[in-house]
Amino acid sequence: MKKILVIGILLIGIVAAFNVDKIKDAFAGSNLTEPTTIPFEKQLPMYSYDWKLIGPTGKTISFVEYMGRNVIVNYWSSNSPESVEELKVWAKLYEEYKNEVFFVFVTNDSQTDALKFIKENEYVFPMFYSGGTPLRSIVLDKAPKTYLIAKNGRIAVNHSGAANWNSENFRKVLDAFIKNNK
Repeated sequence: MKKILVIGILLIGIVAAFNVDKIKDAFAGSNLTEPTTIPFEKQLPMYSYDWKLIGPTGKTISFVEYMGRNVIVNYWSSNSPESVEELKVWAKLYEEYKNEVFFVFVTNDSQTDALKFIKENEYVFPMFYSGGTPLRSIVLDKAPKTYLIAKNGRIAVNHSGAANWNSENFRKVLDAFIKNNK
């Protein structure tokens, strides 16, 4: 009986040793702050969707294509430690919500630097470059900065700095938001 117990403990130890990162992710919560939404009565509308984005292939698209859709815009930079930490959280949320919300990850990093960073971290979310054309309705002044734009054109989240976008609380908010804005 002792041999079986010892063998079992050794096997658990070996499996745990090869999965340390996954175990940490499962038990450790993020130390990032909770994002907050803007109460409906204080939400401002998007005044303009006049914004050109450049995709990783160099093709220019117009932000007008996202009008009438639920959109999360995240402005990030590989030079910002907060952005780097937050992108790990975004990667998890993106995988689960990519069919419900349109994600627009925007950077001013050079295409070479941004593509290298995305590839090294194995991120699969859509990445765009701002192209230097400002969007009048939102301000991308310092990374990270995030907006949640409702299908009706209202800005429901305007958050500066890193946040735990994958938190249970934000997921509940996002689920309710999606349900009410389809």
